[in-house]
Amino acid sequence: MERKFSGKIWKFGNDIDTDTIIPGKRGTIPTIEEMKKYAFELLKPEFGQTVSAGDILVAGTNFGCGSSREQAATVLSYNGVRCIIAKSFARIFFRNAFNSGILLLQCDGIQDVCEGGDIVTVDVDSRTISVNGHEFRVGEVPDNLFEIVSNGGLIEDTKKRLAEGIKKLPVTPLTIEQCRKTGYTLAEKLLKKNAGKEHVEPGDIVITRPDMFMIHDIYTPYLVDTLQRMGAESIDDPDRVTIIWDHCMPAAVAKNDSEHYDAGLELAEKFGIRKLHIGQGICHSIMHEEKYARPGEVATATDSHTTTYGGAGVFCSGIGTAEMAAALITGELWFKVPNAIKIVLNGHLQEGVLSKDVILKILGDLRADGGQYKSLEFTGPAAHEMSMEARFTVANMALEAGAKCGLFEADEKTAEYYGIPLEDIDWICVDEDAKYEKVLTYDVGELEPQLSCPQGVDNVHPLSEVLGTEMDEVYLGSCTNGSIEDLAIAAKIMEGKKVADGLRFIVVPATNRVFKEAIERGYIKTFIEAGGVICHPCCGLCCGMPYGLMTDDERILSTANRNFIGRQGTKKTKSYLCSPAVAAATAIAGVVAAPVKHLMLS
Repeated sequence: MERKFSGKIWKFGNDIDTDTIIPGKRGTIPTIEEMKKYAFELLKPEFGQTVSAGDILVAGTNFGCGSSREQAATVLSYNGVRCIIAKSFARIFFRNAFNSGILLLQCDGIQDVCEGGDIVTVDVDSRTISVNGHEFRVGEVPDNLFEIVSNGGLIEDTKKRLAEGIKKLPVTPLTIEQCRKTGYTLAEKLLKKNAGKEHVEPGDIVITRPDMFMIHDIYTPYLVDTLQRMGAESIDDPDRVTIIWDHCMPAAVAKNDSEHYDAGLELAEKFGIRKLHIGQGICHSIMHEEKYARPGEVATATDSHTTTYGGAGVFCSGIGTAEMAAALITGELWFKVPNAIKIVLNGHLQEGVLSKDVILKILGDLRADGGQYKSLEFTGPAAHEMSMEARFTVANMALEAGAKCGLFEADEKTAEYYGIPLEDIDWICVDEDAKYEKVLTYDVGELEPQLSCPQGVDNVHPLSEVLGTEMDEVYLGSCTNGSIEDLAIAAKIMEGKKVADGLRFIVVPATNRVFKEAIERGYIKTFIEAGGVICHPCCGLCCGMPYGLMTDDERILSTANRNFIGRQGTKKTKSYLCSPAVAAATAIAGVVAAPVKHLMLS
């Protein structure tokens, strides 16, 4: 790749998410070559047919937010996009784009002086971009990242490393006493422990050796292809890998989904991977249910909501397929140490208010990019009062503020859940002398239920402002709110009642284990007798797969984690997010309703 080049501009606005770049329903097309023509089909349907090699995208803030879908970067690379200039980038997309051979440049100002079709010139050495007589400075591109781009992406770069022989950095594990040294954020503590560093600070690049890698079925064909292209004959440690079939189980697209199933089996057989979960439930729920991601460890997966395990004090973040392939081969993965925001949760949640309401409130305050590449670290009495399932819910959705991770302290509940002596993990705590970018403090006792309204997770309103809004469907499930605790809350509200006439109520337990326990406890019977539809544990509607897809102008209230345009139906579907308590109350009333009559509403 030249260090000075020019290209035609395609101009975009703020918060261009990965579902906009490549819709979720196109995410299972087996080949990128076929998939690329659907890039931006909901926003700029002409893009896939008229984009030219060397074109440059110019956008606003938070470009590439949302899902970790690596295809969002890959389809742009396959369409010939050479460079993207934006005010800011979502953290996972940032990695995926470089790994796909696209140069990313952060610049605030060019957006005001250019239009689509203009020609922009990029000079990497002088760190400038120019258009229409205006010149702007941009940040330095590290040589290692420019080399990945110059080599055509991470695949070619890894092939080069394989040919030269993989050389691993020696790591001396820290002792518990070294881990207990104060003055560090939770993210810093977890990364320095894994990397064997006695000191790290924000901005440092550390080489980690993740304790667990997770791959789900959406990505298996691309991972098989990538490993083949890299020339991999083996991976570093098959025992640190699990494959989970949850997005395409059961099949939603007859032409494509079977290929994902077969590719997962091919990966397992070729590389000796034995931790397999076929149709047993949602990947993130299985990860903590099976104790694959444990307190004090580092875990990564091919999915953005990998942040879930941070509820147990795990440093966890999603990566793309190319980076997963490289990490499986080398056993190593680099991370930039993030800045951190401390979130203090005081008080006690009133009846009918859940941890989902807490994280929705925080997302509404931070906005979709307010935690961009930050570690959101939760502490305070209300944080420790939360169950493990409630903590996983909060950590799961920290991602929706752009966070690198969402972390809770380890305490007696954590130790009991994982069967670990507390003294082994008591260092996973918030230090008063740690350096935080800022501190947010909430009295959760003053909080009423919150709803995320169309069309964005950070469009949050208190329940009192949305009461009475008619719904066509209510969805209870997802890795965010499909736990046995979530089903118990909804079943208690719905016991002896009926779903409103004309409303569809769909329940998807997170895992088979949750499903069986819900049967034993009578929750499933309660939902069926109320008029609900019970579906097999899987990602389902949350990621735009089967079980309740919506049509134009229909409204859905969901306990899932995203309500992006087109994600749960058509681009005209109106999607709302809420807690299981509000979902149950609404299913009965047919309109958005309070789960407890005496609930204090502002």
